[in-house]
Amino acid sequence: MFLSFGAMAQEYDYVADNHSWSLSCNQSGYVLRSQYPVTRFHEAGAASSVTRQKETLYLGRACDASSTVLGEGKWCWANGGFFAEFAQARMGFPRQELVCPNNQNDFSGCSC
Repeated sequence: MFLSFGAMAQEYDYVADNHSWSLSCNQSGYVLRSQYPVTRFHEAGAASSVTRQKETLYLGRACDASSTVLGEGKWCWANGGFFAEFAQARMGFPRQELVCPNNQNDFSGCSC
């Protein structure tokens, strides 16, 4: 089933790296929550590990990004979608647009 990204709703689906995410908004910016557990491999040589959990991705007004698993980073948007970049990973949301129902989503300074 495909969902329309143009629909105006409190929460709807986004897709990045084959995982689905729900969007909500607050005064600080956007909040994306994985709808299902995300499995990630963390490279660290002999101390490498795997996590499998639901994640939350915060995209702030100052173009800052924060992930409950990936740590701190930055994000930006362009005509081709938006992405968040961290030290060890980049999450792309191609052909998707962030839309908040409160119309206070002026992130013009966060363009790529």
